[in-house]
Amino acid sequence: MFWRVGATMFAAVSLVTVVLALQFRGHVDTLRDRSLDGQAADVARHLARGPGGAVTVDLPPALAAAYRTEHARYRYAVVDASGTLLAGSPGVEAPLAPRTASRDDRYFSTLDPSTGRRYFGASLETTGALGPFTVQVQQSAEHQDVLADTFLDELADEVLWVVVLVFAAILAVTYWTLHGALAPISEVAARARTIGPGSLDQRLPVEGLPDEVSTLVRAVNDALDRVETGFERERRFTADAAHEMRTPLAVLRAHLDSTGSEVSARLGRDLATLERVVAQLLRLAQVDALEVGPDARADLHAVALDVAMMMGPQAVDADHGLAVLGETGVEVHGSADAVGVALRNLVENAITYSPAGTDVEVEILASPHPAVRVLDRGPGIAEADRGRVFERFWRKGDDGTSGSGLGLSIVERIARAHGARVEIADRPGGGAMITIAFVGEQGSVD
Repeated sequence: MFWRVGATMFAAVSLVTVVLALQFRGHVDTLRDRSLDGQAADVARHLARGPGGAVTVDLPPALAAAYRTEHARYRYAVVDASGTLLAGSPGVEAPLAPRTASRDDRYFSTLDPSTGRRYFGASLETTGALGPFTVQVQQSAEHQDVLADTFLDELADEVLWVVVLVFAAILAVTYWTLHGALAPISEVAARARTIGPGSLDQRLPVEGLPDEVSTLVRAVNDALDRVETGFERERRFTADAAHEMRTPLAVLRAHLDSTGSEVSARLGRDLATLERVVAQLLRLAQVDALEVGPDARADLHAVALDVAMMMGPQAVDADHGLAVLGETGVEVHGSADAVGVALRNLVENAITYSPAGTDVEVEILASPHPAVRVLDRGPGIAEADRGRVFERFWRKGDDGTSGSGLGLSIVERIARAHGARVEIADRPGGGAMITIAFVGEQGSVD
């Protein structure tokens, strides 16, 4: 907007300059014509009869000197009705222009072939005691250039700096005005960038905004109200539904365990899958509302040990070793419970997809950024699928596992709430290596 205003002002100044130049050219022509008329009148006033009745021009010494200059910048000629030259300035041996009967054609210009110099001239018809004559006068075109140059020099010295100063002042005021008017909009944009699924209660400020913009901001705030209401309704429904399903599932588990038949055992495996989905839905509802407090701290090694103790029995049942490696005392800004949920999902996935007899490792890193990673010896995750594994309920075909397709989605949501990112890579020697890297901080090591 600032540059558009500046370009518009520059175009306006340029247009005014062109108009002034054209007007100046017209004024110069008018001044030249007036100068020629005055010059012809001066010559006509000093016409006289010399010895033998010859017509002469008796100019004062100062005026006569102007016609005796080296380059003959001024010339005059006196002709009679027949066009015969009666008198002339030094070097003039013929009429300066053909005699014309029209007063409108009394101004003329000629080119001296001997010098290549252009002259502007005027004719003045006179009558009096000496008889009718035509006085013709000329000025070299250099005289006009001198007049124009003098006028332009004075214009530059006295006016141009004022124009430049005013132009700069207008640009400065325009910039200051636009900057002041748009500063609140920049603040609104900065606030809008902080609003996400975990901060839908925030609203854009409308104080200090122009009326045209405040209307838009209020409409956006109204839209955020509707989004928050709908988002909260869906989140509450998911949590309520998952919570309500836990009781009938527990009752069903008790009945199946009491029967002890082979059919009950198969149904028990299916029920375990359903219980896992319900548990994941509850976790998902919790992490959707996750907000990390400004003073929250999490020790990654301590969290990893807690997860290892919790998942140890499951790992042993599946014939896996479970180890915690790496640095100790690595702290990050975050919720220990939420980081534990994310790490538990990664360990659970590693146990599920790794072949029996292999180890699952949890490694704590302190540099270049604090991180916790889970390494397994499973089939890994193909590069083509790494962008989709974070989608809710996404599973690649029927892999024969009891996964719900929510685990990595929960991990990604928790990482995002902590300003971290989830990185997937192939483990050297085979398997997957999934890392939660807290790239926004350096962490601390005790």
